[in-house]
Amino acid sequence: MFQRIDHVGIAVRSLEDAAKKFEELLGLTVADREEVEDQQLIAALVPTMDVRFELMQPTSPDSVIGRFLERRGEGIHHICFEVDDIEEEIDALKGRDVQLIQGAPREGFVGLVEFIHPRAATGVLVEIAQVSRRTSASIDLRLGAVTIATRDTDVAADVWKRNFSMSEQVREATQAGTGDYSRIARLDAQTGEGRAVVEFAQSANTQNPLTQFLEARGEGVYSLTLTTPSLAAVPYVVQMPRSTVIASDLLLGVRIALAQR
Repeated sequence: MFQRIDHVGIAVRSLEDAAKKFEELLGLTVADREEVEDQQLIAALVPTMDVRFELMQPTSPDSVIGRFLERRGEGIHHICFEVDDIEEEIDALKGRDVQLIQGAPREGFVGLVEFIHPRAATGVLVEIAQVSRRTSASIDLRLGAVTIATRDTDVAADVWKRNFSMSEQVREATQAGTGDYSRIARLDAQTGEGRAVVEFAQSANTQNPLTQFLEARGEGVYSLTLTTPSLAAVPYVVQMPRSTVIASDLLLGVRIALAQR
């Protein structure tokens, strides 16, 4: 059973440049880094209070991350969910006929890991991890939700509920003109603690950024919501006081919506 979102994996060309952007815009800093030789990459963890960003710089253009950068550019590569027992979780996924990448756990940067094919997760590469590498943070940012752009929120939500045994929180249409999305569905882990919230969104507006994202990149992770006790404490808001959305072209292809809690 998924416990929480442990990290968001981001493919980058330069760890140094990427780390600088996270510090300049969000005040976050690298807590741990290591070369993962068998995956031909250097990885670094940039933690918030409850989720980490895993920055991945390839050491070879022929590596998985090198090919991703060549094909799609910098941006979100995967979402990782923490599990208590990875072998038990793999057996459960196989029992639901969920397509896996390896079929067995291997040692990864944060612990024992396995990947789930995007075809089983509405275009999203999902990692599961039995986490052994922990980090801490001093900046009080927390993950509110991962928003996935989809052409049909009902179909996407049902796929995730079936494949990953997640619980439904919300499924509703929104009135035209009241927001970015015309329909959303929101799921969480069965614990219902709000630590694994995944939101599926679609829009009927062809000029909407979400629709344009779908047309350009297909279904996948569109945005992350980070919450804070004070928007005024976030460096980006200090620089741009009238904006609470960090556009993807400012942060390595990652769109972040900031919200005060």
